[in-house]
Amino acid sequence: MKPILALAPAALLLAACGAETPAQDAAVDHSMMDHSGHNMGGDAKAELTEAQAAFKTANDRMHAGMADIPADADVAFMQGMLAHHQGAVEMSEVALKYAKDAEARDLATRVIAAQKTEIAEMEAWLKARGVQ
Repeated sequence: MKPILALAPAALLLAACGAETPAQDAAVDHSMMDHSGHNMGGDAKAELTEAQAAFKTANDRMHAGMADIPADADVAFMQGMLAHHQGAVEMSEVALKYAKDAEARDLATRVIAAQKTEIAEMEAWLKARGVQ
């Protein structure tokens, strides 16, 4: 008996007993399940390079800062964009430390300058409203 055919009776038995089939399982919400012990990536590397770790830290910090979304849409925008811009500055600083390409380094420098100007504007807006 071929391996695929050997599974057919088991699949029929599970279906008859009301067990979830793979198609049914796809509808299950897995977002609240703890997958911390699972290797979720196909080509996951055991260790990150120093640059990758620095980018990951910046990315994680940015997303954490964007996670708390106030009910006030104006404040939500300003606080979310503030965290986003701070993340852009931090990633640009990582790029300046590790990037070799002149264009990438030039863009990182310009991103830092532009984002810092807008960060100051957002911080002033929030401060004027007693939010931050």
